[in-house]
Amino acid sequence: MVFGFFVLTNGDHVRTFRPGSSTATYHCVYKTTIQCTSGIIFPAMLRAYSPFNDVALPDNTVAFVSTKVCMPATIPHNPVLLEGIYVIAVPSDPASNSYESGIPNFPHLMVVGLGSVVSPVRTLADGTSKVFDIVSNNYVQD
Repeated sequence: MVFGFFVLTNGDHVRTFRPGSSTATYHCVYKTTIQCTSGIIFPAMLRAYSPFNDVALPDNTVAFVSTKVCMPATIPHNPVLLEGIYVIAVPSDPASNSYESGIPNFPHLMVVGLGSVVSPVRTLADGTSKVFDIVSNNYVQD
């Protein structure tokens, strides 16, 4: 699970069907990014359940999001996939000059996970960030 503030852009309200079903499910899908404490930024796509008559949030809306995460091995060529559980938009107009004054100073995400570490720690090319592989049993998106 990841918790934090995300800037949402390119919102689209989409209808999907599970294979073999005629029942529609609706989601809002947004482009966003994940910024690490080292300064590295990864592209991400956020998908959150949405009522059938809902509309996507305006570009540059900041939202506090609780989400499941799928990190493809092909980052940054493919975005991190985020399955939103709670998406709470910061109120007001994102185009307003005063919009950012209502956003808490909370620039980095909190990551909570349960799994097994299956590799030794590696240092990334930036010389600062450290990574390791974790195996977890939760899955997001079809």
